[in-house]
Amino acid sequence: MNIADLHIHTFFSDGDLSPEEIIEESISRNISYISITDHDNLTGYKKANSIINKSRNSNLKIVPGIELSSSVNNSNIHLLAYFFDPNDKDLNSIIKTLQLRRNDFAKFAIKKLNEEGVNISWGDIVKNSKGSIGRLHIAYALISLGYVKNTNDAFDTYLHKIKSIYKNPFEINAKELIELIRKAGGVCSLAHPHTVNDLEKSINDLYENGLVGIEIVENKKIKDSDEIMSKFDLTKTAGSDFHRHGKKSYLGKNFLNEQELLNFYNISKNKLNGEISWNM
Repeated sequence: MNIADLHIHTFFSDGDLSPEEIIEESISRNISYISITDHDNLTGYKKANSIINKSRNSNLKIVPGIELSSSVNNSNIHLLAYFFDPNDKDLNSIIKTLQLRRNDFAKFAIKKLNEEGVNISWGDIVKNSKGSIGRLHIAYALISLGYVKNTNDAFDTYLHKIKSIYKNPFEINAKELIELIRKAGGVCSLAHPHTVNDLEKSINDLYENGLVGIEIVENKKIKDSDEIMSKFDLTKTAGSDFHRHGKKSYLGKNFLNEQELLNFYNISKNKLNGEISWNM
């Protein structure tokens, strides 16, 4: 059976593997379609796409994808965007803005950590990052410097509190992002909906602004997911949200079969009045 894993991270955001390693493992697991959805970053996708295009023996196909930092109803969410033109000028401009905002937050975090007696610098953080800088990279630096034992300790001791007092969130309003992706020939799906506050109200607002899909995570199903999808005419998307190897973390853990991917593609193409940027 041909399967599609539409939620994968590389070391260009907060994953551990390179695009090359993602491709190799996807092929070894007989995955037919992948989407590299790094946070606010297209470098991993572009490198993987280049490798696949140069390979004459690979049957693996890559769907343009990205996980965008967004907000709705004053709640932070993540939007998974698919099928868009990765070279779209306005999209890349927004990605640059998100990268700068991520850097601003990291510098704020360094300042607050220094005030608490933590001797951490910009260099300590960037050496853990090859692309998008996030709280996880700060956590890695705190571990390396010996201030915490693990990432959970870093978030519980420092990073949740710092995020809560940061007054300039880097997330961009969902309405703006969904419209931006639409103009770039793509559509958006709501990532890991089990983490979203006031889910039904949020989905209603997102749907009114053009949301097409909702990510279904098999072991974390939301209550009344079938009813919500039917009510708002949303289609299913799925992926492993793979970051690194673990007992419960592997490529293809959650997936669409080929017919489900085709349904998602055709629904998206219809929503875009045929003006979809990626051809299946």
